[in-house]
Amino acid sequence: MFEPPVRDRLIDRAPQHLPVPIGDLRPHRQTRLATGPVLLWRRRGPELLAAVGLLLAVVAVMVTVTRPALAVYLQDDAVHVGDLTLTHPRDNGGLAEGRLYTGAVTLLMVDEADGSVVASSVAYLGKEPVTGVCTFGPPTDTAIAERCLLRIGGASVTCRDVLRFATPGSWERRCSDGQELTVAVPKMAEVIPMPFPLAR
Repeated sequence: MFEPPVRDRLIDRAPQHLPVPIGDLRPHRQTRLATGPVLLWRRRGPELLAAVGLLLAVVAVMVTVTRPALAVYLQDDAVHVGDLTLTHPRDNGGLAEGRLYTGAVTLLMVDEADGSVVASSVAYLGKEPVTGVCTFGPPTDTAIAERCLLRIGGASVTCRDVLRFATPGSWERRCSDGQELTVAVPKMAEVIPMPFPLAR
């Protein structure tokens, strides 16, 4: 009768040490005491989230209200465009007509016989050259209006600006690309054309 060969040599009979718990084999849960912040979050989580959201909304409104309005105006023979100040050179840049103002932006304003003003500007927006031309006025009994053409890089944008005398102190700008903007004119300052890429 055939007997299979003994394979005892293939079995590792070295003793094995397995950790055995001292107690029984039932799982035990360790009770952890929740700290103050955790308890507060469990009990008042939704209310805390609502309070934080309300606080953020109030801060956003305060920032919007307290942010100074963008202003464009002429005062003391200097043009102010937001934070920029353009100065008038004594020799008017050698030009026989018009008023030249220079700085980070170059502005030239030429008065027309009908009371209107044609203004042009040259500037850079980032690395893109920007030119603007506006035909300003003449004023009517109720408002001053102007039409502007801005060329920003290879794109062209047209804008219509209106300053109504019933609510003096600000221009309303609407552009063909959807931009709508309010531009302030401080009291005692002169209103001027705005051939600038404002707020872009």
